[in-house]
Amino acid sequence: MIKAVVLDIGGVLIRTEDRSGRRLLEERYQLPAGTVDWLVFDSEAAAASTVGQVQSEAAWKSVQEKLNLTDEALAEFIELFWSGDVFDRAAFDYLCSLRPDYLTGILSNAWEGAREGFIQRYGMVQGETVDQILISSELGIRKPDPAIYRTLRDTLGVRYDEILFVDDFIRNVESAQELGIQALHYQPGLDLKNLIKSGLVSE
Repeated sequence: MIKAVVLDIGGVLIRTEDRSGRRLLEERYQLPAGTVDWLVFDSEAAAASTVGQVQSEAAWKSVQEKLNLTDEALAEFIELFWSGDVFDRAAFDYLCSLRPDYLTGILSNAWEGAREGFIQRYGMVQGETVDQILISSELGIRKPDPAIYRTLRDTLGVRYDEILFVDDFIRNVESAQELGIQALHYQPGLDLKNLIKSGLVSE
């Protein structure tokens, strides 16, 4: 029986639905398609910030140095990079509405300082809108490491098989499923709210 519903943020609750800003950056700096995503998410500094080893500014500094950007150009880069992101308010409101019948939570691989951004931009407040918000940079571990799912289980106080979890990376889904978590793979085009509902109904 499902007792807790947990969602990823990037790629699930917050999705890049318009890539024109990122394409513009690649054209401007003569980069192959997909390079800006790699620069932002896959640099050594980004990986270190995701587990809390360096400040988030270090990840942007890495981008700045690789592209030789001025401070002004970096600010524009950041604005364009995030310009196509959309927050699924309907799905988040649905998640919040599941309380108190279910425990609710967020499990995110995110840079240092992400919690403040989640609060300020989206109103995600632990203990108010959702019960628990677990962030990799605060825990020092990231998905798909099984240790982060153990922390999730212990924090929620439920069994693995009592957790419904939605993530967009199949390796994260599979790692969770191997532990017995009822993990669903979110893919572009799916209705997230209905995906959550389907997971609860089929349980």
